[in-house]
Amino acid sequence: MGFVEKSFYCRNAHNVAEMPKLRVEYDRENCIGAFACMAVDPDLWKKNDADNKADLEGGKENSGKWVKEIECSEDLKEKIVASAEVCPVRVIKIIDVETGNVLVQ
Repeated sequence: MGFVEKSFYCRNAHNVAEMPKLRVEYDRENCIGAFACMAVDPDLWKKNDADNKADLEGGKENSGKWVKEIECSEDLKEKIVASAEVCPVRVIKIIDVETGNVLVQ
């Protein structure tokens, strides 16, 4: 049996390992193209050469915002949160789907 680091999982009431689920909401229209988000998490954020703004990889447009829900390890959660925190114009919001807590506004 292999070793599994506990920090990668949350536990529910049935003691079944679950990964955190985050909702990324991105106000792309107000992005200034600093690409700080991309520097922190190049897998989640891609440069769009057409308008020199970041694209949320795999995101879907919803009421003027780009949205993506992601199940992730604790390490990846930290990386996603950090990519939002470095945005100089604060156009990236991160929400914990399970609790509804806003992690980055």
